[in-house]
Amino acid sequence: MALIEDTLRKPTDPLQEGLELRMYSMRMCPYAQRARLILAAKGVKYNCINIDLNNKPDWFFDINPYGEVPVVIHNGSNVYESLICAEYLEEAFSTPTLYSSEPVKRAWEKIYFNHWTKKGIPAFYSLLKAGHLDPELTNRLNEHVSTMDQYLKKADTPYFHGNTPGFSDYMIWPWFERIPMMGEITGYKTDETKYPTITAWVARMWKDPVVQECKIDSRLFVEHYGKYRTGRPDFTIGADAKRAPVAEALENLDGLRDPKTRFKQT
Repeated sequence: MALIEDTLRKPTDPLQEGLELRMYSMRMCPYAQRARLILAAKGVKYNCINIDLNNKPDWFFDINPYGEVPVVIHNGSNVYESLICAEYLEEAFSTPTLYSSEPVKRAWEKIYFNHWTKKGIPAFYSLLKAGHLDPELTNRLNEHVSTMDQYLKKADTPYFHGNTPGFSDYMIWPWFERIPMMGEITGYKTDETKYPTITAWVARMWKDPVVQECKIDSRLFVEHYGKYRTGRPDFTIGADAKRAPVAEALENLDGLRDPKTRFKQT
């Protein structure tokens, strides 16, 4: 349902006929993938613009002062931060509903993905950046995979949302999709015997049409994160045409510029 392109369209540029919103993304970004999964689940037709995070235009900081993706442009307004974008899309496009209608179940859905966001994701990136099976970092990731396994076991449902994939599943999924790919770099593998509930969930999620629509290219992922670990990631990987490289150092792995270079490019 997405028109995906690398053409750098501005927020004020008109949408192509039949599209409902524009989203700024990056092909390998799991945070932007959260919003893409919600949009796919709701069948929203939209324009997905892949941004080169090493070469952001100045106007991009006007729609997100952090200079990060995703950014959703809808009805003339901009929304950013991955969870906020996803929540906005859940409310702006009411069907199908991806949250439980019961307050307690909805609260627990938020507990699930908040734990993974606060604990699991940092553990994932720490091991990825190490590039090998560092015992401490491996145990740290295993600890939080185990927590997710226990959460789902206690819920006693096929998915964190319930009997079908929902909001919580899509907020957690991008990193579990990437774990086998990260394993090609580090050697890490989720132990099916230790974590049978979460590994069964992964297998079920792969059968979801929404996941299939939004999946990333595993070959490009491994290539991208091989460069990511050096502090010089290629954010245009997979693009049909690459822009000229920018002659400035990358200050951190999120692709943010030093404030002194804020107005260097137009």
